[in-house]
Amino acid sequence: MDDGTSQVESIVGAGWSGGIDAALADRATAALEAGSVLRLPLPFVLEPGETRIVRDHVLAGHRKNVSLGPRAQNVKGAVEDAGLRRVLASACGRYQRQTAELAQRLFPAYLAALEIGRTSFRPAEVAGRVQQSPRKDDTRLHIDAFPATPVHGRRVLRFFTNVNPDGVARHWQVGEPFEQLAATFLPRVPRYSMAVALALAALRVTKSVRSEYDHCMRHIHDIMKCDTAYQRAAARQDVHFAAGETWIVFSDQVVHAVLSGRCMFEQTIYLPVTAQRFPVRSPLRVLERLTGRALA
Repeated sequence: MDDGTSQVESIVGAGWSGGIDAALADRATAALEAGSVLRLPLPFVLEPGETRIVRDHVLAGHRKNVSLGPRAQNVKGAVEDAGLRRVLASACGRYQRQTAELAQRLFPAYLAALEIGRTSFRPAEVAGRVQQSPRKDDTRLHIDAFPATPVHGRRVLRFFTNVNPDGVARHWQVGEPFEQLAATFLPRVPRYSMAVALALAALRVTKSVRSEYDHCMRHIHDIMKCDTAYQRAAARQDVHFAAGETWIVFSDQVVHAVLSGRCMFEQTIYLPVTAQRFPVRSPLRVLERLTGRALA
């Protein structure tokens, strides 16, 4: 169902290098923080030696993507082919550098606060993928909340680029505003327990102790994905990102689903709420306003 409104903002004039007009950067930042998806006609062109990654089988076992940490030299999730793994690491590393540089130029107010996260290459087709649990099914509307990586209120800024070699678009759906979503699902979130959070960290289920904010976000993610009535009836907008397009989104704020597509690069970047132009629009501040207390 499409409610007739658009949450996608076209940004023309921003490249992987070169200057960006101050007015364009200002508009991009305002739209991003308001909950829009920024859409750029900006391809990530594979070098001649890298084109094999969109044709060859690259995933190990049942992995959905290949990933490279911000300071890592080797990729995870790839088949045991040393040459292919080097090519994947090179391509992911180049995407990591180019998206970081674009973020610094397109969002200059964030410059000193950006923290580079993991880079991934996602070669597998989304449509038709067998899911063991609704909570892991990204074709359902959701917000991003990482089960093992607490963010303690930091924003999750993500860059995506479609490099599909056959020119096929990646099909997304974008849902309702975050505050509306939170008002619906926050009352269903179970009470936070610091003892449980400490135990999860001690057992290394999580990489650090979950804050109450992380607890709320993770449960909202799980509850909305498992709510069949919500998934069937929620308003949404269909968006198709063509091969050669890049899109940027605060994926912790924008309700989204990924219905189809293969061969995409993704870069995660973290940002403190205090570095935003409008911190009041962040999920942290929205949830704190609804609960009446500090959550991180």
